Amino acid sequence: LQKLWRNNNKGSEVMGLDNIIYEKKGVSNKELSEALKPLCGGSFMTDDNNSFRGKVYSDFNEAISGYDLYGTDEWEHEELESIVMSYEELIKEDKVDEWLSSYNKANENVWGIDFKKDEFMALYKVFKLCMDNSWRINAWF
Repeated sequence: LQKLWRNNNKGSEVMGLDNIIYEKKGVSNKELSEALKPLCGGSFMTDDNNSFRGKVYSDFNEAISGYDLYGTDEWEHEELESIVMSYEELIKEDKVDEWLSSYNKANENVWGIDFKKDEFMALYKVFKLCMDNSWRINAWF
């Protein structure tokens, strides 16, 4: 390849190329672990909890923000920002309890369980931490 590049090198007409090698690994963070405690635990439960059971909260999150949790691999900062803003609107308007009451009675609550305010706030905090720290959320299914 080096020989090919050298033979075809036309000076400034050649586009630069950088290849970056990086390691993708789970986040170990105490603040994140605390935020995840109220949520139904995921398959990767460890002392440094960094997962939650996304299928339980996917429709819930989609009802709040328009984003289901099955597509998290493709989320960029903009999606996280939009999700956080959706949660913050309900929090700032002091409408979390009202929204939860309505959602828990609605047909879109496919689990038929009463989601709690601490779960709402936990998801908000998780998404905010991810946004603020540029963490990615991997959907494993």
